[in-house]
Amino acid sequence: MASGLLIIWVWKDTKLLWKFLGADKEYETTIDFSIYSDTWDLDYFDTFEKYEVVTENGVIWILKDGRFIPAPSLKQIEGKLKLLIPEIELPLTMFSAKKINWKKLYELARQGIDLGLKQKMKINEVEILDYSFPKLTLRLNVWSGTYIRSIGYWLWQQFGLPGTLTMLKRTKIGPIKL
Repeated sequence: MASGLLIIWVWKDTKLLWKFLGADKEYETTIDFSIYSDTWDLDYFDTFEKYEVVTENGVIWILKDGRFIPAPSLKQIEGKLKLLIPEIELPLTMFSAKKINWKKLYELARQGIDLGLKQKMKINEVEILDYSFPKLTLRLNVWSGTYIRSIGYWLWQQFGLPGTLTMLKRTKIGPIKL
């Protein structure tokens, strides 16, 4: 699911690596509001649910748990995305390699442990590349330490919708572009 730019340094060039460790990154990602997974991406662990998209009289809905949830308008999504800039505290997925007391979060998640962690994340810029409900594609320029799945999770929670990242591509690290 994840693709894009990965910088690999070898031999004597490794001394240059420090220049990129804290560099801003740019991603393109697609969120599907008709899917939910426990990992917030397609590499689900235990839970993967697909919800029906219903169109009636020109209005689009998600049918979830016997109730209809309306598709957010582009204007509503733009309004929520503006709240992310410049910094916001967002929940962390337990299915990440972030370590707490030398344990990776995904190891704890596989044991059924959820620490309910949150982290401040810095977002420089968000651009909507495409929106055709239930799919939303974004370009995000973020500081190091920002989790794109956390942004996706936060966004679909704003509208009471399910959601899952279905694509993630890193397009830039510091001055180096894909």
